[in-house]
Amino acid sequence: MNSRVPLAALFVAATAASQCALAAGAHSHGVARLDVAVDGATVTLHLASPLESLLGFERPPRNDAERAQVRAMAQALRAGHPFVPTPAARCRLASVELASPALAPELLDGTASAASKFADDHAELDGTFVYRCEEPKALQGIDVMLFDHFKRLQRVEAQVAGPQGQTAARLTSRARQVRWQR
Repeated sequence: MNSRVPLAALFVAATAASQCALAAGAHSHGVARLDVAVDGATVTLHLASPLESLLGFERPPRNDAERAQVRAMAQALRAGHPFVPTPAARCRLASVELASPALAPELLDGTASAASKFADDHAELDGTFVYRCEEPKALQGIDVMLFDHFKRLQRVEAQVAGPQGQTAARLTSRARQVRWQR
């Protein structure tokens, strides 16, 4: 049986559930959600976070200082430093997609989908990060360094679909590792 189909399906289902929960009002400042799918040499992460946890506001930026703050957030996320796969696996960040209905695509480096009319005061950022690993057998987990970059973030609820099935973890600045066994 091809293990890629179940992992991919689980990741899609987890991401959809995460987005539905956020759309249904499961929005807590300081809390982000991270879905991780490990499929051979590819690791895909989906981050969903209130903008308040990353920026301190959840609306379109109102001035140059706030626009610079959005660009700095996007740059930190695009650099890939907030996620550190097991070093021995030699993983490289292959792609990043960032989107938020409250933020213009050009502020997120021009790769997000077009911003819609924004009328809510509880906006989210969705990010998808894809890593490719040269030594996937050495991959044992990911250190989530988001807390170093975003001081308002207090907790990350992580779900993993990995080589040994599903796991979950509650991450904080003191417990920031997502691990799985091969």
